[in-house]
Amino acid sequence: MYLVFDVGGTFIKYAVMTEDGTVCEKKKIPTPVGVDNTLDDFTEAVYGVYCLCSKDYRIDGIAIGMPGQVDVEKGIVYCGGAIKYMDDIPLGEIISEKCGGIRVSVENDGKCAALAEVFSGNASDVQNAIVIVFGTGIGGGIIKDRKIHRGNHLLAGELSFSFVDMTRGDLEKIDKIPSLEKMSVERSFEEAPFTWSCRDSTLALVHRVAKAKGLPDSEVNGELIYKWIDEGDTVTESIVEDTYFSIAKQCCNLYVAFDPDVILIGGGISAQPAFTEGIKRYAERLSKITKVYRNMRIDVCLHRNDANLIGALCNFIQMYGK
Repeated sequence: MYLVFDVGGTFIKYAVMTEDGTVCEKKKIPTPVGVDNTLDDFTEAVYGVYCLCSKDYRIDGIAIGMPGQVDVEKGIVYCGGAIKYMDDIPLGEIISEKCGGIRVSVENDGKCAALAEVFSGNASDVQNAIVIVFGTGIGGGIIKDRKIHRGNHLLAGELSFSFVDMTRGDLEKIDKIPSLEKMSVERSFEEAPFTWSCRDSTLALVHRVAKAKGLPDSEVNGELIYKWIDEGDTVTESIVEDTYFSIAKQCCNLYVAFDPDVILIGGGISAQPAFTEGIKRYAERLSKITKVYRNMRIDVCLHRNDANLIGALCNFIQMYGK
C-alpha cells in the first residue's frame, strides 16, 4: 500500500492506494498555512497521517503532489505557492527521515495531474497535451511525446504566473507591492489581479463572488456558486461567465504556443460539467476568427479531483518501481 498526498493551499487530501491506483481510504486535513505556521507544522501533519494510516495498512511508500517547482530526483521543493515556508526545502528527505526512512517521492501537483491523464485518462491516446488544474492557484502540466516537459528551471506548466488583463499603469502597482511570495493569497487578489492565478483560480472566483455578495470568502465555495446560478442569481452568473471567457482566451494562447492534441481542464471545480462546457463555449466562439484554431480540442480531465493523487502515485512508481 502507498500513502499518497495531494497538498493544496487549503486542504491536504490523502489516500491509501494500491499500486494499480485503487483507493482504499481517502480523507483530508487543513493545510497549515496560517501566518504563524512553519515547515514543522507541515511535517507534523504528514507524520500524524502516516502514523494513523500505518495502524491499519502496511505503507510501502509515500507519494506527494504539491505546488511549487520540484526537483523530482532530489525531492526539493522551490517556491511552494500558497505554502510560503516551502521554499528550497528538501521535503522528500525530511519526510522520509520523519517517517522512519520510508521511500518518498515529490512532484508538482499540476504535473501529477498530467501524469494521471497520460497513463489512464483523457490524454492516454495522444502524444502532446496541456493539463490545466484550477484550485487555490492554477497548476499545469505540459506533455511532450507522452513525457512531462519540465523546462530548464522546472517552470514549464507554472501557469499561475502568466500575466492577464494587465495595463502599463499596473506597473506602478508592482513597484509598490511585495512579491507574490511575500503576500497572503487573499491580499494578492486585490493587489495583483493581473496574474492568471489571481484572476481565474477557483479561489479567485470564490473571492470575486463573495465580494459581490458582501460575504466573507469562507462562506462561499464552488458548489454554492453553481447552486446560486441554478437559482437565477444573475450577478454570480455574470462573474462565472466572465471567468469562462478569460480562461478560454488563455486556452487559445496556449494552443498556438504549443499546438497540443488536447487541452484538459482539471481541479475540483471541473466536477461541475458547466465549468468545462462554459470554457469550451467561449473557445469555440473565439476560434471563428481564424482557421488556425480548427483542430483545437478542450476536454475535462477523466480523473477530475483525484488526478493529483493518481499522478503522485504514478510518479512514485516511476521513481522506485512497484
